[in-house]
Amino acid sequence: MSPEEEQTWRSIQSKDTQAFEYFYKQQFKFFYLAACKYLENTGAAQEVVNDVFLRLWQDADRLVIKSSLKSYLYRAVVNRCLNELDKSKRDRRQHIEAVRRMDDKVEWKEMEDNELKLRLYEAIDRLPEQCGKVFRISRFEGLRQQEIADRLGISIKTVKNHITLALQRLQKVLDDWHRTME
Repeated sequence: MSPEEEQTWRSIQSKDTQAFEYFYKQQFKFFYLAACKYLENTGAAQEVVNDVFLRLWQDADRLVIKSSLKSYLYRAVVNRCLNELDKSKRDRRQHIEAVRRMDDKVEWKEMEDNELKLRLYEAIDRLPEQCGKVFRISRFEGLRQQEIADRLGISIKTVKNHITLALQRLQKVLDDWHRTME
């Protein structure tokens, strides 16, 4: 370590804020450009350099620097950049894997939903003719029971009976479906 660096380092170790700020302002650009070469992201590079300097300030009383102060900081910045790149790579892999798992779940759920809908539509098609007609008008056209009765020329009680029968049969399809999914 040069005598000038040694003096700067001793001042930082003794928590001389002016010496630290001067050294930081004097050296920041050099380390920032080095970090930019690795990270290709100015915000991340600035954060890395600031974190390294902050660590230097916080841990100065415990650090033992045998080479030059500038070399020590350069190595710290490079190592921190490499850690950030590894973390970014891991984060990207985890994100891709999470998206893939999510897609698989969504795809599986869509397949299950489609299969259930298919079973329900088949069950509706197997209802007695008048019962199926009443149920379809009720559920797919959204008419009220009295409107259905008026349209088909049947009593409201008959409409209620048809809807009740249809719902009971569809409930059985749902129960069977849930048992197969467990």
